Amino acid sequence: MKEEKKHEAGLRTVQRAIDILYCFTLEEQELSLTEIAKKISLAKSTTTRLLATLEQNRLIVKDPETLKYRLGQGLYYLGYIAGKSMEVREIARPVMERLRDETRETVNLYVLEQDARVCIEQCEGLQALRHMVRIGERLPLWAGAGGKVLLAYQSPEVQERIFAQVPTKERLDRLTAELEAIRERGVASSVDEREVGSAAVAAPIFDIRGEVGACLSVSGPAHRFTREVMEQFERLVKEGAQAISEKLGYRP
Repeated sequence: MKEEKKHEAGLRTVQRAIDILYCFTLEEQELSLTEIAKKISLAKSTTTRLLATLEQNRLIVKDPETLKYRLGQGLYYLGYIAGKSMEVREIARPVMERLRDETRETVNLYVLEQDARVCIEQCEGLQALRHMVRIGERLPLWAGAGGKVLLAYQSPEVQERIFAQVPTKERLDRLTAELEAIRERGVASSVDEREVGSAAVAAPIFDIRGEVGACLSVSGPAHRFTREVMEQFERLVKEGAQAISEKLGYRP
C-alpha cells in the first residue's frame, strides 16, 4: 500500500511538471512564479521546487532581471530531434493507406517546392482503372485540386507569381474566385482540369506553425467522381489531412 501511494505521488509530480511546460504559449512566452502557480492551481512553494528541477534540466530558464520563466534550450533540442523523426511522409503513410482502402482510389501526398508541387508519396488505387502521378513529378499550383489547395494558403506574393503562369484571363478569374472558396471550405476539387478524364479532391496539411506546405489528395477517373462521391471523398480527405496536421503538432 505504501509503495502504491509512493508511485501515485511520483506520477502526480511528473504530471505537474508537464502542466508547467504547457503553461507557456506563443502569446505567453514568459510567466512569473505567481502566474504559473495560478495556472496549475498549486502552492508557490511546490511550484518553486518543480521549476527548480526543470531549470536544472534546461527545460526552463529564469531571467535574473525580470525573475520570469521561459522554456529552455533543452526543450528546443528535444523538439529538434522530434521534428527530425516526424517526417510528414512517415506520419502520412498510415492515414493514406486507410483513405485508399475507404475510397479505393489513388491517394497522393504533395509538398510545396518553390512555385510547384511535387508528389512525394502515393498509395495506388485498388481498381483496375486508376489515376497515377509519378513520384517526384513537378506539377503546377494553378491547376488540379492539389495545386489549388496549396496555392490557396500561400502569401499574396507567392500567389501573384503563380497567377502570372495562368494561360488565360478567364481561367485566372475563375482561379482567384475559387481560392477564396477553398479557404472557406478547407478542401479543393477538380474535374478534367489538369488532365482530361481525371478528377481529384484535396485538403491542406498544416504544420505546427499553422502554415501549409503539403496536402493530401484523392484522384481517379472522372466518370467515377460523381457529385455524391466527391462530397464523400471531400469529407474523408479533410479528416485525413486533419489527422496528419495534428500529428505534426498543429492546433487550430
